[in-house]
Amino acid sequence: MRYITVVIALGEYIRSKNDQRMQRGVNDPREVWINGTLVATQEAIQYLNLLDDGTVVGVARFRGDADQLATIEDEIPEIISCTVTGGETWLAYMHYEPDEFETALLERIDTEAISIDWPMKETADGLEITLFGEDAALQQLIAGFPDKVDVTLERAGEYQPDMGDPAGQLTDRQNEILRTALAAGYYDIPRRATQRDLATELGLSRGTIGDHLRRAEAKIIRSIIV
Repeated sequence: MRYITVVIALGEYIRSKNDQRMQRGVNDPREVWINGTLVATQEAIQYLNLLDDGTVVGVARFRGDADQLATIEDEIPEIISCTVTGGETWLAYMHYEPDEFETALLERIDTEAISIDWPMKETADGLEITLFGEDAALQQLIAGFPDKVDVTLERAGEYQPDMGDPAGQLTDRQNEILRTALAAGYYDIPRRATQRDLATELGLSRGTIGDHLRRAEAKIIRSIIV
């Protein structure tokens, strides 16, 4: 089974969706502004489902003012209901009427025999989605997007169920070096081991150790923050 990670540009979509009451992406595509005030920042889209009646139900993870975000069901006619949980980061369950862009996107994904590896994430470049299924179905999905939809293929390969786990994104060698670094005390404060120590233990050059550590750390940081 194969996977692809694509980024769908949302610039025009976000601008067309903005109105005076609620705006998206004033400074960041993940931001939600209501009446000129930054209310919340979306961290991930945990689930979306297009219902038979054409409406969508979705769950997204946010940080910010949960109670204020919940008021959008009174402010925005397209929001049928919005229920939020509590905490520093929280979930919002929404039932709403999607616009033509979102409807077309969800219908396109549903057309092929593929599945979404949740969550989706909004980035500075667009909506990042990882999909998995047979190679032919994934290729058909990409080919079927209209020309006006800007889709960028970021990654592709053999699908692993733990890909959403930051550790699942590491190569075997990166995983080995990180585990060795942790065990040796490289990340302790104060540090109890150096890259030279790790190089000696693993029989690699210091430069190779440093390169693998930087790449592994970057993958983990991006998976948490972006």
